[in-house]
Amino acid sequence: MRLESILDLIIMVVACEALVQLWFHAAPLQSLRGLLTRLTPFLYSKEQQTHLFDCAYCLSVSIGFIITLAYFYVDYSVFMVFCLSMTIHRMSNYIHVFFSLMADRQRDIRVARRK
Repeated sequence: MRLESILDLIIMVVACEALVQLWFHAAPLQSLRGLLTRLTPFLYSKEQQTHLFDCAYCLSVSIGFIITLAYFYVDYSVFMVFCLSMTIHRMSNYIHVFFSLMADRQRDIRVARRK
């Protein structure tokens, strides 16, 4: 199987980024993250003084590899449901940040007018 479209690639990139962000920021995953960090001391870098699971850059390489393997070996429709759900999750976060920024700017304008 080959990469069907550039859209598949974009969806997989956004899904990878979403999974990395979930790994670092989702409260329910923090206990799993701590457990895996303790169970894998061989992934600790003495030079960087950090664990592989504590580095977003390093983790994105691993998650990207796993996503690529899944793309080629998991049923396409099942894989795309997962990747699309991660992509929708991440894109909705970007929209939320945009509207929060716009609301904050509007509030600042209102506060400035009252001075």
